[in-house]
Amino acid sequence: MKEKLASILTEILDDTITPKDIQEETNLTTDLGMTSLNMMYFILEIENVFGVEVDLEEVDLETFFVYKTVKAYIEKELE
Repeated sequence: MKEKLASILTEILDDTITPKDIQEETNLTTDLGMTSLNMMYFILEIENVFGVEVDLEEVDLETFFVYKTVKAYIEKELE
């Protein structure tokens, strides 16, 4: 999971981060500098890579601000 998410983040953030930059508590916006446009691409890539559908009307967008909550969301959707 971490490798796939790190790959997505690295691609979206133009190789400005490495997997070592991503910890459980990493805030994607404040720690990695993700913008709102980056966030939309991130959500789309999560859907593509993991085969889940993110319903933006039903999910709290803050779920996608911290690595561990993104991971938990994906794991829940894959059950």
